[in-house]
Amino acid sequence: MTRSFIFSGHETFTLRSNWLKKAFDLLRTYDDLFSREDAFVLLGVGKNMAQSIRFWGLATGLFERVDRGEFRATQLGTDLLADDGWDPFLVTPTGRWLIHYQLVARSNSPFTWYYTFNLLKRGEFTGHSLRNSIIDYVSHRSSKIVSESTLDRDIDCMLRCYIRPNITRAGASQSVEEVLHCPLHDLGLLQALPDQRGYQLTSGLRADVPDELVVLAARNQAISLGRSTLSFNDLAYGEKSPGRIFRFDEDSLLSRLFRFEEMTNGLAAYSDSGGIRQIVWRNLELLDERTLLVAAFDREKAYV
Repeated sequence: MTRSFIFSGHETFTLRSNWLKKAFDLLRTYDDLFSREDAFVLLGVGKNMAQSIRFWGLATGLFERVDRGEFRATQLGTDLLADDGWDPFLVTPTGRWLIHYQLVARSNSPFTWYYTFNLLKRGEFTGHSLRNSIIDYVSHRSSKIVSESTLDRDIDCMLRCYIRPNITRAGASQSVEEVLHCPLHDLGLLQALPDQRGYQLTSGLRADVPDELVVLAARNQAISLGRSTLSFNDLAYGEKSPGRIFRFDEDSLLSRLFRFEEMTNGLAAYSDSGGIRQIVWRNLELLDERTLLVAAFDREKAYV
């Protein structure tokens, strides 16, 4: 599968919880919304923010381009953002984790997001070390020349998506709205280290990640690899694995794998034979993404 190296388009603005819903509603009337001169007026934001909304809609897979440069909501976008959708304003843990998954686990994910959660070798890093690692990775796999300044802005935006800044320090480039309303802040996946030593990807129980998203990630990983059996190490540390994407510790991931047969109605099962821990898929194609997401959001509503 061709890897996309995308490092710009967000105009340095982090995702806001109401942006995608606002754009979704307008796209139902104006399929040329993002090519209109008055797009920013219709959206009620600045011109650069209108371009940022387009970026986030595409990056999350909720919007797609159609003929003549027009846009429309995908099926996932409609399911999530319609007035009667699963979570139009991204206020539930399931909605937020789904947005995170969409951002970091797809072949056309923004590459800084993809690299950080799938390929970064260590949990601790600085902006400088992350930039150098990404440049090295891209240079060995593509003829694309990555601008250091563009990549620095991309890394800064990624960090601000996941780390909630101190509201008292929000300046001109960090509005109060941005501080309060990026839906990824609540996931607790990244934290700043003390004394400005850099950043750390955190790992833990992740009790608010729905089982169905874990199954979905494992299913898509198996399809990507073209295999019906995934070892525990694959699922914990492999590219696009639930362990890496959701940052489970090993015990927490294992407890989820124990339930796979129940969660998939027998389409997959955990086995531990001869010390080999693995998930075996009996049929990958019968378990579709939408069925899993419907179940995840239904279960979320049951606890409200």
